[in-house]
Amino acid sequence: MAAIHNALAGAGGGTFVFTISSNQTNANLRSLAITAGWSGTGPIEATIGSGVYISSNSTGTPALSVGGFTAGVTLTNSGFIVGMGGNGGRGADNAGTGSTESTAGAAGGLALSVSSAITIDNSSGTIAGGGGGGGGGGDGSGVEAGYDPKYGNVYTSYYAAGGGGGGGRSSSAANSSGGSGGTGGGSVYGPNGSSGSAGTVSSSGSGGAGANSNGIAIGGAGGNGGGWGTSGSSGTTTGSGFWSGKSGGAAGGAISGNSNITWIATGTRLGGIS
Repeated sequence: MAAIHNALAGAGGGTFVFTISSNQTNANLRSLAITAGWSGTGPIEATIGSGVYISSNSTGTPALSVGGFTAGVTLTNSGFIVGMGGNGGRGADNAGTGSTESTAGAAGGLALSVSSAITIDNSSGTIAGGGGGGGGGGDGSGVEAGYDPKYGNVYTSYYAAGGGGGGGRSSSAANSSGGSGGTGGGSVYGPNGSSGSAGTVSSSGSGGAGANSNGIAIGGAGGNGGGWGTSGSSGTTTGSGFWSGKSGGAAGGAISGNSNITWIATGTRLGGIS
């Protein structure tokens, strides 16, 4: 049960006033108001308390949805409305295996979706899209020249797998995943690439290192995940590998439906506004 406190205010008790004082996931403001005791008609004044996170566990679901109101609605945000971070991309396998290439980082999720009129005071709050995931790193290859007394000049090919991208900075509901490192293989086997780290509510994840095969072939590093409202970085390409590093995921939007909002104060908003 959400920690939501309410009271009636205004002449004749016409405005329903309530405070959201505990973290919520995939929240709907109308549903929260009804849970707090709102009748479903009449104006409301809602407050998100200081330090409270309204967040999402999926990049396809906004942290907070606002819709279905016909009377006046005012929201004061003193906490955080934060979208889910995008997962990091996968590092490329070694070219010598003829297998899977690197993948791009995933886009971050939306923070706030608004489909009916509302007034918002965000003077002491944060509204932020989830960070984009970092792109997976490309593989690397190289050739070592040597001399064999029997056969003369010989050449040995080396391969190295790419590192996984870091997860985008995320929400308090769920951490975004770092991408996996690429798998070793080739005519002279190199090690696997390192996996990227997850993005958490406090930071974005770091991209994993590419593998090093005898100092001759080095896989590309995965890109770092993006911070709130920031795209992920691309994975790197180290030259002569078969697969290149891939792009980072786009930043999640801060707000969709801005035309329905009257702003008392915009405060901190990170990510696109549409």
